[in-house]
Amino acid sequence: MNWNYPFGSTEYFFIFFFVFVYTTYIIRTIRVARQLKTTARTIIIKLFLRSITLGLLIISLLGPSFGEAERQISAKGKDIYLVVDLSRSMDAADVNPSRLEKVKFELNHFIQNQRANKIGIIIFSNDAFVQVPLTYDAAALELFIQSLQTDLLPTSGTNICGAVELAYTKLMSTTDPTSRSKMIITFTDGENGNDCSRSLYNNLRRFGVGNYIVAVGTPNGISIRNQGKPLLDENGNIVVSKLGTGFLKSFAGNTKGNYYELNNAKNDINKLIGDVTNADGTLIDSRTVTVASNKYYYFLGAALILLLLDVLITIGTFRL
Repeated sequence: MNWNYPFGSTEYFFIFFFVFVYTTYIIRTIRVARQLKTTARTIIIKLFLRSITLGLLIISLLGPSFGEAERQISAKGKDIYLVVDLSRSMDAADVNPSRLEKVKFELNHFIQNQRANKIGIIIFSNDAFVQVPLTYDAAALELFIQSLQTDLLPTSGTNICGAVELAYTKLMSTTDPTSRSKMIITFTDGENGNDCSRSLYNNLRRFGVGNYIVAVGTPNGISIRNQGKPLLDENGNIVVSKLGTGFLKSFAGNTKGNYYELNNAKNDINKLIGDVTNADGTLIDSRTVTVASNKYYYFLGAALILLLLDVLITIGTFRL
């Protein structure tokens, strides 16, 4: 039998307390019995019963383990590119505190739940760039996520197709492109999105690249602030940024992907995490380990039964 916890001060305290209290009880009982000119031998039965109960409780505290069992543990990994829209419209505040700030918060939440996967980051507006190549380094990813700003890129726009095309190219450029499961997760408001080429749709479906679209914003939209004032177009009209729901749903449907929403009223990030976690991954490690489980409840159950018997059984210690 193995023990999960060492015999320590807690167990010594309970034993000392039990011995002290029961010694006081026995001395008092014997003294009363002598005054009444009778015996108190029957208290030995209670002492025996309660000593066993104390022993069982201490054993359960120590966490006894026995009965070894073998368990197969497998680790499955995926290659994931996070594609983040850094166009000016991502500064819109129809999602608190802004679309981009909300995305950054949820990206960190996502990464914390994907420790077994390699993750990279691609940023885009009109053009797309790899900010972080595929890595297991969650700390580095979180550091780069905090640095995301809409002024990182020289031009503004929303070329989703080019960004996803770059992510697909990077995923398939490995030595063995079919060796690991591959996913692309795009965070964008989809504004002014244009339909992508059929070859991109076909390639994503053909090679089983998971396509996950996270739509950030609201259909009603909001004006974009520029130095504290509403941003104006070339005609002097206030620019209102609206979520491109139709295009994003169509993009997800054409690639047999999944569509999610992220705004003040709806947050599908936990659903996204669940879908990515439950998606089939590629086996990267498998081993058999020996597990010894804590069987404290057997001894605790026996102690509770003895306590019940102790309450139900009445023993006279002296005659009146």
